[in-house]
Amino acid sequence: MKQSDINMDVVHQWSESSLQLLYRHFYKALVAFSHQMVEKQEIAEELVQDVFVTLWQRRNFFKNEGVLKAYLYNSVRNRSISYLRHERVERNRFESFGLDYQLMTGSDDASYREDLIRQLLLSIESLTPKQREIFLLSIKGKTCKEIAIEMNVSSDAVKKLRQRGLKRLRESLSPELLLFLFIMMK
Repeated sequence: MKQSDINMDVVHQWSESSLQLLYRHFYKALVAFSHQMVEKQEIAEELVQDVFVTLWQRRNFFKNEGVLKAYLYNSVRNRSISYLRHERVERNRFESFGLDYQLMTGSDDASYREDLIRQLLLSIESLTPKQREIFLLSIKGKTCKEIAIEMNVSSDAVKKLRQRGLKRLRESLSPELLLFLFIMMK
């Protein structure tokens, strides 16, 4: 790729055609670069797409193609490293409980993971309506405070309902499902 391949004036318009231009010029190489680190094609593609989304949202000004290229490769490198760190933390968490990371994350067996989710949701359905709502909102990533606001109750009420629900779930769930629940709620 020559330095003159990309017209920076077109890029700085931040139009659909400028994004397509950047995508055509950099996407495959960036995916290959990420793939060398993460060793998973789908993950590499996802990370590069995230970088393009961030680039589109920020609409930075780049002095020249070299600066743009450095930004893209640096961003992909950082995202890839973050992904690997997160995966290492998750792997350690599973292994500390004596569980098989590949099996629990669905890396090797997607149907097993689907079965875990189905069992977990069935168990959550057995909770009271408020407890069920709290767990489902937690799985969606909401904090205790956000749940309290959404349900129009105090944070203490959310904590107590979650504790009671968790006590009921501990009685019916296997250790694997409890761990899976905690991971989904995190």
